[in-house]
Parts: sequence; C-alpha cells; structure tokens
Amino acid sequence: MKDVKSYNVYGKPVYAVADGTVVSRRDDLPDQTPGKLPDGLPIDEADGNHVVLKLDDRTYALYAHLQRKDVAQPGAVRKGAVLGYVGNSGNTSAPHLHFHVMDGPSPLLSNGLPYLIDKFTMTAIDEQGTADFDRAEATGVPLTLTLYEPKPKDSVLPMDLMVVDLPNE
Repeated sequence: MKDVKSYNVYGKPVYAVADGTVVSRRDDLPDQTPGKLPDGLPIDEADGNHVVLKLDDRTYALYAHLQRKDVAQPGAVRKGAVLGYVGNSGNTSAPHLHFHVMDGPSPLLSNGLPYLIDKFTMTAIDEQGTADFDRAEATGVPLTLTLYEPKPKDSVLPMDLMVVDLPNE
C-alpha cells in the first residue's frame, strides 16, 4: 500500500491526554511514502511533524509522525483538544501515532517515563507477534488478529500488538 490515504488511521484526530501547554511543535515535513523507512533522514526529522505537550514540571508527552496540517500552536490546551492529525512524517514506514511520556521537552534528549491509561477496551491482539506485524507492514496484508469479546481495562498500559478502543471523553 503506497498511498497514505489507504490506511484507516491516516488523518484521524490526535487528542491531548491531559491539560497542558504545547511547548514545541513541528509542521513543515511531508508525509513519507508507505512501505519502507526513508533513507538518509536527518536525526532532527526522526519524529516528523510533532507536538510536545508539557503536563507538569517533570512530565512531557510527545505526539509524533503527524500530518503537517493544523498542528497545535504553542500555548495552553485542555484534555481532549485536537493537537494534529495522524500522518506518516519522519522516520516511519506507515501512518501511525507515536506517543510517549518523557522527563523533558526534547524527544531525543529525554528519558521515557512509564504511564497508565485510565480506561480502554481491548478488542483484539496479534498473537503471531512482531514477525506478523513486520510482514503486514512490508506487504500491506492485514495483521493476523485474534478477536476478543471486548475486555474493559483500567489503569494499565496496553501491551504491544493489542488493538484497543479508547473512550471518547
């Protein structure tokens, strides 16, 4: 699949996880062509178009690989505010949102921090593992998912290769 628009997640809104302050952003990079990682990408373009949200004096959230349109401007935002839209910019082979929590404002110079998600529902998992994910990325063939009766989860972090629904709050 060489067209970013053929991915279901492409263009979906990205929401602030909490009240905070947008302390940095980037919105000048084009989407990559899906199917492989870009060659020779400068390190300062690795996160692509992105937003860094300051949550408190020691906690920041990174939202990376956004489209270049409508990336949040610096300043205060409320939980649930749209910060941008899922894209395929930076060091990425397919549209997705890279999200992580860190101890400083620099995505490249900060340490990652553990975090929990208040609530979500697990609907499926790729039990075939990372090799199946890599195959799907390389070929465009869908993941081998095992569907579950929706299982509500509270105050945990979804594990790798889980498919989850987050509540609209």
